[in-house]
Amino acid sequence: MDDPLSRRCLQLAGLLSVLLIAVFVNYLLHGGGDELNPVAEAAQRTAAMPGARLKMEITYSVEGSSRSFVATGDGVYNARTGRTDAQLTMSIPGGESMWIEALGDDRTVYTRSTALESVLPPGKLWLGMEPLLGHDPQDALGTGPGTQGTIEMLKAAGGDVESLDHQIVSGHRTTRYKATIDPSHVAAIFAEQGEATLAKEYEELAERAPDSIPVEVWVDDHGLARLIRMVQQLPTVSGGPTLTMDSRIEFSDFGIHPKVPLPPRHRVLDYTPVLRAELGLMDGAIFGPLRPPAGAEPLSPATFRRRAGAICRRANGEANARLHEEHRLTRPFKSLDRSAVEAGEAKPLLRAMGRWIEGPIYRLGRRAILRLAALAPPRRYASDYRRYLRLDAQAAEWALAEARAYQLGAFKVPGADADRFKAQEGQRKSERKRLVATLGIPVCEKDPEGAGSAGEPA
Repeated sequence: MDDPLSRRCLQLAGLLSVLLIAVFVNYLLHGGGDELNPVAEAAQRTAAMPGARLKMEITYSVEGSSRSFVATGDGVYNARTGRTDAQLTMSIPGGESMWIEALGDDRTVYTRSTALESVLPPGKLWLGMEPLLGHDPQDALGTGPGTQGTIEMLKAAGGDVESLDHQIVSGHRTTRYKATIDPSHVAAIFAEQGEATLAKEYEELAERAPDSIPVEVWVDDHGLARLIRMVQQLPTVSGGPTLTMDSRIEFSDFGIHPKVPLPPRHRVLDYTPVLRAELGLMDGAIFGPLRPPAGAEPLSPATFRRRAGAICRRANGEANARLHEEHRLTRPFKSLDRSAVEAGEAKPLLRAMGRWIEGPIYRLGRRAILRLAALAPPRRYASDYRRYLRLDAQAAEWALAEARAYQLGAFKVPGADADRFKAQEGQRKSERKRLVATLGIPVCEKDPEGAGSAGEPA
């Protein structure tokens, strides 16, 4: 992933999806009894339509530069399935153009582009991302990506809504309204509703994009949103100049029922683990609550240690059996000098390493963690055991993020502070060893024989 444009597209794709969805939260509708303003009413009416056609224009400009880039295109939206299909073309320096297609449902955004063709591994055509960072859409107050998220965003237009003037949009008389979306309220709403994990994650997102977002909405005489304009200031994950995104979405042909098929799963590389790492959200939450089934009776200390030990010994045995593959994959890196790396010779090796880590190694670890989580420990061990499982899941989540980054040809997770994470991982590993000693299952922190460089190709 050495090409600057490709790298920037990846970073912006991930960050834009998350920042957009971070403010598409209909907290006004869930805040209790407030009378809906005209913008929120238009959002409700628009969302109730079966579907619509879209026409889009997005202007990107970078802080400190006089140049801007304009993407134009069209698409369709099916309100019943929550799916959107949009295709955009953007002119780039040198007279070339970049083509982008984005598909979305209520959980995932799928993107393919000419700029991503050289970045994605063989066989993958789409980059997938979960803007809700793996959470169920219902946990995020009913929001979703794509057009549905945009409509939900309008419902979040709290505070003052100002009527500006009357304008004609594609032959329809409309009233233009101005409103603002304040992302700083989102985390507080999650906290109030007991969603501590979501609150923490959206606090991080709000820190990266704290400014209120101005929104203009053109509403026709039937109360439908005909045009939406939104201007966002978006910091890049690498800490570079701020990007301004000025987007306009026009709706027409309400009542259509377009079919929007999603990409085959085997053609998609899920970028969500990398995105979580970029945002510093590696907390193991992707493994779920890590608790035994409801109603499970606590095991006796002896039974708990025997069953947990058996799970860990089996996982260790399987890991030892695969160590020769690790050495075979890492050995070629030692023969590469800087010129070979710059020529792209490392990319096939990185992708092979990423597939191996995500395949047998990550799956092995995930399976062991979930089997351990299904055990009900003695009550006096419950707190320490949950802490141990969470730390173990956190390490596995980072390994998955690295595996996905390697498959994109990167030596490390883009935008993430790998050195800081690894320093903290040393502390977490010491804590895990202390915990398993207390629990009486030290075999669960026994390193595979001869282990050393898994996940460290360069």
